[in-house]
Amino acid sequence: MKVKEIFNSDFAVYYEKVINRLSSPVQVNRWRRALIKGALSVIPHPRVVVDFCSGAGNMGELLLKERPELRVINCDISKPLLRLAKERLKERGSYVCSDNRFFPLKSSSVDLLFSSFCVRNSPEPKLTLLESLRVLRRGGLWVILDFFRPEKGDLYFKLNHYLFRSFMNLSRIATKSSEAIDYLFESIEKFFTMSEFTELLRENGFKILTSYEFMGGVAGGVIAIKEVKDV
Repeated sequence: MKVKEIFNSDFAVYYEKVINRLSSPVQVNRWRRALIKGALSVIPHPRVVVDFCSGAGNMGELLLKERPELRVINCDISKPLLRLAKERLKERGSYVCSDNRFFPLKSSSVDLLFSSFCVRNSPEPKLTLLESLRVLRRGGLWVILDFFRPEKGDLYFKLNHYLFRSFMNLSRIATKSSEAIDYLFESIEKFFTMSEFTELLRENGFKILTSYEFMGGVAGGVIAIKEVKDV
């Protein structure tokens, strides 16, 4: 599977240690903080928090700055990135290597579920959605950050989209890994638009509490609450 190969390759570690260190402070961490703030305004003191597709623990690190008493369950398909997460979060987290279609978690056990750049990388996004629904308790939140397929065409979006693609193409040169960058662009084009994804959430037992546009719609965030009875 291409996703598994990419995220367990040297490219994934290089991307995290170099490219992500350049881009996150400028943009992505602002997006993460907005989602964390929104989630904690609804559930101020969650008991069970899971970061699925946690990567190197970027979301967990920011969350723990807001709620240092928490312990975050980090799940990812990438063993190298989980090792980086463990270096970052240490005893404040636990670490599980798993596929994003099959969550190794009890049903109706999770208060907050974070999924950053996760659903788009699932071979079967509907299964990932259903697993998220299963593990959340009724009233629990699914907090999603991703690059959705574009559905806007205004000048602000076009400028930001150009900057995003230009930055990623520079990364292609730096990493000498065209396949991984090609995969990123292809995965976005094959993914849902924000409107399509939020409608899918509603059809499957979620209520959308808040949605966000970042960089004029280049990326998006959703906070959804599980309304249906526990499954």
